[in-house]
Amino acid sequence: MAWENWKSSDLAHKLLWIFCSALWLGFCLIAGRALDLSVPYLPLAIAGASIFYLRNRLGLSEQIAGVVVSGCFALVVRFPHDHQWINVASGILALAGLGAFSMMGLRWLWSGSRERHRTYTLFAPSAALVFFVLSAQRALSLANLLYPKTYDLYLYVMDGSFGFQPSFLAARAMAASSILRIAGAITYVSLPFVMALVYALRQPREAERPSWDMITLFLLAGLGGWALYNIVPATGPGYVFRPDFPLHSLPYRSLHRLVLEQIPVNPQIPRNAIPSLHMAWVVLLLWNAKGLGRSLKVFLALYAGLTVLSTMGTGEHYFVDLVAALPLALIVQSVVSPGTNTAIARRAASAACGLGLTLFWLIVVRFALKAMLLTPLLPWALVAGTAVAIWKTKNWLEAEPSATAQPVSPEPKPLVFGASAGR
Repeated sequence: MAWENWKSSDLAHKLLWIFCSALWLGFCLIAGRALDLSVPYLPLAIAGASIFYLRNRLGLSEQIAGVVVSGCFALVVRFPHDHQWINVASGILALAGLGAFSMMGLRWLWSGSRERHRTYTLFAPSAALVFFVLSAQRALSLANLLYPKTYDLYLYVMDGSFGFQPSFLAARAMAASSILRIAGAITYVSLPFVMALVYALRQPREAERPSWDMITLFLLAGLGGWALYNIVPATGPGYVFRPDFPLHSLPYRSLHRLVLEQIPVNPQIPRNAIPSLHMAWVVLLLWNAKGLGRSLKVFLALYAGLTVLSTMGTGEHYFVDLVAALPLALIVQSVVSPGTNTAIARRAASAACGLGLTLFWLIVVRFALKAMLLTPLLPWALVAGTAVAIWKTKNWLEAEPSATAQPVSPEPKPLVFGASAGR
């Protein structure tokens, strides 16, 4: 039972629990004080802990305590002085996440054995996701030191081979519409929070063991992307082609005369263009939303569409980066295969297909650009062929007769703050 140690423990144990609670709250306050809110990814990953916490059956008094504890963090968290609304909003959401972590720790300390297992089941994945986002931010910056020059001109020509510059077009669309601009900005930075949403809803409410399938998907995609960045290190059109981005781009007929060479780019800018991990992670979320309700699937489909727009419109990615992300997602999905008992041979074959398609696009960018400029029909045909191959391979992977899909969780119910522990 939750919080039963408060009533059933003797004085000595209560004093021990109080001491441990004070240590835990002190640690959380120090972590909140040290939190950097200048980049919204980590704060939004922390905010995702509130979704995991709400998967518990919370009594009214615990909900009130959680709101109070979250509010207390506003006294110690250092909000940025740039007054950018997206940083301020992510910081406010992070307060709820810090409060959730605090309450989950206290819940674990003051609960019986069974409820401790349930609390740990939700606490561990939420903490792992925060650690993953923090580590990814550090790891992806290592390539900056290794590659002072990038292949951005190659990616620019590859995108131009489609007959126009998709990233320039997306950026102009966002610049022309305040709705698209705000939606795109929110979509781009909110990925850690959406990761937490899907991860938490995939975790059954009454489970006593944490599920590691989603964090494994995220981590494997991150490691794969980091390795592939070394083949075609690049940044994004918004960093390289300013002040021309997004209003001015070379016409298609001029691309044939462009001298292809690596160009120096500010070493502070990450070399994380191709394949787009942003796109790969969103595709993996969409693929693994089975059993989570139609409304969430519709939301993730819309989110995927906005991710296509925002990754290009913000100048972070070229269109070919997104294309290369699809087979990367297939590799990861094949290796992990959440919720299935698919045979290893079939998973290996599917992963090999994804790897082959990923390497194909990287090789095309580096060595076959002249062929892509023969006609825009050729690169478009390759995109269509890649999409069909991934669709067919994924269906084949999931259609094995011996594969027994395990239901991930029951249809998620709305997260209600007023649900009592006894309901």
